[in-house]
Amino acid sequence: MKAARIRRQLTAAYHCSYIRLALNFYTAYEAAAEKKGFENDRISGLYDRFCELLDACLKGQSDCGADELRQDVIREMEKVTDYTDAFQAYEYVMNRIEGRFAPKLIGKKPEDTESLTEEILSWFQTAPDPAALRERMQVITGQLPVRFTKQKFFALLEDRLSIYKGLPRSGFEDILYILRSEGLLNRPMAREEAYGTLFDRMKAFEQADLRHLTAQEYRHLASELEEGSREINALSGEILCLIDMVNDLCVILLAQGTAVSDLSCEQNTKEILKGIQTLFASKEWEDIPEEVTDRLPALEGKQEQYFEQWFRDDISLEELQEENGPEAEAAWKAGLLMSGSAFMSLEKPDADETEVDEAFFREKLDALFKDMGERWKELPKAVVRAAMAKCLSSLPANFQSLDEAREYIQGSLDSCSDEIEREACADLIRGLMEE
Repeated sequence: MKAARIRRQLTAAYHCSYIRLALNFYTAYEAAAEKKGFENDRISGLYDRFCELLDACLKGQSDCGADELRQDVIREMEKVTDYTDAFQAYEYVMNRIEGRFAPKLIGKKPEDTESLTEEILSWFQTAPDPAALRERMQVITGQLPVRFTKQKFFALLEDRLSIYKGLPRSGFEDILYILRSEGLLNRPMAREEAYGTLFDRMKAFEQADLRHLTAQEYRHLASELEEGSREINALSGEILCLIDMVNDLCVILLAQGTAVSDLSCEQNTKEILKGIQTLFASKEWEDIPEEVTDRLPALEGKQEQYFEQWFRDDISLEELQEENGPEAEAAWKAGLLMSGSAFMSLEKPDADETEVDEAFFREKLDALFKDMGERWKELPKAVVRAAMAKCLSSLPANFQSLDEAREYIQGSLDSCSDEIEREACADLIRGLMEE
């Protein structure tokens, strides 16, 4: 009975992925044609490889290197993410010094930190459930002024990470990876050739004297930040679209030997894919011909139909992981690829995974703190504060009571002697609460 369910599940995954791939491929071409290409030659090269693999798949080849392409796309996203982390830190800094160059209101009173603290606590108390409260606390701690010494910050980090003791190591290592990213340890090194303009913009910030910027220098950096953010968003969008298509191609390859074909729908879908692929290969960026566009209405509702079938016959990933045989393995991987976590690893977790004990906890934390200490020596103090804030915003704010939260918030606001930064933080926090 379970074998029949697995085959039905693979059939649904196969057709759902085929249709979704056709629709996404169509959309990807429209976006590329509008810009007459891609944001970067590296991304263009990955799309070329995808088109080659798709062509091989449409011709019936089962082993065409989709897994290798998927790993390369993930690595490319990691490179872009390194730049994203850096530019988010610079945005944090720029938001807090913008007030230096804005007109000053005569008679404006300094920010009342006690009133702001009570506003924040009132917002906490209106959270609809404990999960929303934790999220609100986490968001606020990422926006409060940061005036910790490294030792105090490391102690705070250790306290918040202590919840991982006794839990599987994989979760602890995942959060350490995030902290390395947010802490700017994954610096984009020697990547001028890959993303030269982003590298140059990043260097402009690294070489700037952020404490003594002139208005002209501020405007220049603001322009660099805006252009860098635009480029990162474009690159990320192109990569996200590509990884979705690669994942669907992987599902098709996993299921094609088992799935029961819907010949009419499959043939229509293949014709759309072939038509778009021809346009991609030509690089002329011409309009999509009507004979391709006219095939789209026949797909309406089909993706949803097969996706519902997938859920009806759903066998949990845990169940599939315990099953033996190639079909169960294919269904397990297909489930991961269709889970919505586009960059998820397809490696099976260790069933006997070791827990985080005190020795492992201490070893990993000491290595993290050592790397942070060395990296942060190279960065301006304002950027280090941004990195600390980004790290705190990625961890649960485990306040035991509202009084403890009040003490932390009030202390953070009062520790900031820079009135301009404190006002900027207040504006940002109020903006978040209003949203």
